[in-house]
Amino acid sequence: MTKIIYTLITGTALLGGAVLTSGCSTKGNQVAAEETADQIEQARIAGREAARTFVSKDWRDSLELQSHLIEAGIKRTSYDSLPQQKAAYDSAFISTVRTVRPEVAAQLEKFRNQQ
Repeated sequence: MTKIIYTLITGTALLGGAVLTSGCSTKGNQVAAEETADQIEQARIAGREAARTFVSKDWRDSLELQSHLIEAGIKRTSYDSLPQQKAAYDSAFISTVRTVRPEVAAQLEKFRNQQ
């Protein structure tokens, strides 16, 4: 089951992404950096929200758990081409899951660290 969880999380990473562009001038780069900081914070917020939704559900079986992981993974795909935002999302997601459901977080972290 844990291998399936890992596969679902990494598999959803292939579904999409976004492209971040920055300005050419120094001032434009400062604005882009500020926007990036805001975007990173938004990724953290999205990760926490996805985790809250994920941990609030009860799973009758592993198939239902997989379904909920796919939902969480789909929310993550918009950050796949943005490494800092992806890391912020993942970190917030795992931290929130760890707080509420440590046994599930342990399995997710185990497979995350294998990459």
